[in-house]
Amino acid sequence: MKKFLLLLLIYPFRLWAQTDSLAPSLLPYRQENLKHIESDLLPANYGRYGRSVRTQYTYDGLDIRRAKDLGPYIMASGNPEAMHEFNAYINSRKAGAWLIAGGLTSIIVGAIIMGSNGPGADGKFTIQQPYVCPTGYACSGSSGGVVYGGQIAGYQTGIDTQRQNTYAAGGLTLLSGAIMAGIGWGLNIPGQHVRRSVQYYNRALKQRGISWQITPYSSLSNSGLGLHGRF
Repeated sequence: MKKFLLLLLIYPFRLWAQTDSLAPSLLPYRQENLKHIESDLLPANYGRYGRSVRTQYTYDGLDIRRAKDLGPYIMASGNPEAMHEFNAYINSRKAGAWLIAGGLTSIIVGAIIMGSNGPGADGKFTIQQPYVCPTGYACSGSSGGVVYGGQIAGYQTGIDTQRQNTYAAGGLTLLSGAIMAGIGWGLNIPGQHVRRSVQYYNRALKQRGISWQITPYSSLSNSGLGLHGRF
């Protein structure tokens, strides 16, 4: 039973460890049936500094919702440059996902630390600290009586530096998590790797067909250069 539970815990890590790369031999697309990938810039939203745009990819007249969905076509092309650039994009996505997960965790932890160590109602990190009557003296206590050396004479307001430092550490943890999540989000955005991959892919399709190359040849009777056609 213990082994079974251990396998249940370990199995999800096996799924996370799987690569997003696609092996050409496992794809349902044949190289000779591939079509060009079109792209166009579309307005995304209106931000504070003006309109932003995004790249919309289209294959065979259909819009590609996610750049990752271009993988089967690019891998089926067999072009090493296109495949390399696309795998670089996939690896970037994986790194971005881990950064987002770590960033969100840090944000939650930082928020909990700040919430449990925040300032008081007065907005300050104050604490009531006991005032001890010095040894060998008699002091007036807060209740009106007399207390002697070594006894608590009353309480005074002070700064809780430990809680203040813990609150600051929580804020730093939250800020670091936000930065990590932002970097991860940026890595998930299709960028230069996808664009170069599509360019290599389309270039490879244009080169298909008949290509001519001058090659040397020799036979029993003569030798020289010949025009060699590749289909």
